[in-house]
Amino acid sequence: GLEISKFCFVSDEDSTQYLKSHGVKLFLSADRTDVCNALRRGVSAALVFQQEVQAPSTPLRVVFDGDAVLFSNETDQIFQEQGLEGAVQYERAMEAIPIGEGPLKAFAMHLGKMRKKFGQEKSPIRTYLVTARSGRDMGIRAIKTLREWGLPIDEAFFMDGAPKGPILAQIQPHIFFDDGLHNIQGAQNVGVPSAWVP
Repeated sequence: GLEISKFCFVSDEDSTQYLKSHGVKLFLSADRTDVCNALRRGVSAALVFQQEVQAPSTPLRVVFDGDAVLFSNETDQIFQEQGLEGAVQYERAMEAIPIGEGPLKAFAMHLGKMRKKFGQEKSPIRTYLVTARSGRDMGIRAIKTLREWGLPIDEAFFMDGAPKGPILAQIQPHIFFDDGLHNIQGAQNVGVPSAWVP
């Protein structure tokens, strides 16, 4: 029942040049180059995979990964360089400082504004954070960042590195955004529509 009143046919090799001028809030495509170009232009974007949707129609359920999706990849970089203990120490040292913005923060903020118009009880949109972070060692900064941004999240799951597929199967989202292809595969294995944020 979604009305699409505005559309463009373009012949340029890089059609993403028009996204900002049209006020696009989220660009989804099956073309990796277009997704990467949109992200470079500062537009929230993700690569979608062909899949049947099994989620019930309402409410709209959107699941975000944390690092490199909602948040910047700063902690991921520390993890790659110094391992888990280095990442935990970094998070403790930076606990009072909000995490940098990730590529889908702007889109999540737009969803948050829409949710606020309906109010918590009547909102037709539910948002989730499902992150590999542990709640004990690395979750505090994530929660503080969401509060600092004023971004309402209905439910947050700190998986401590456990597979995300089982919780996604329980949530039954309409779409799941993640930067890890292994998490995308795990979501697809349980029938969850997924989009990869490269």
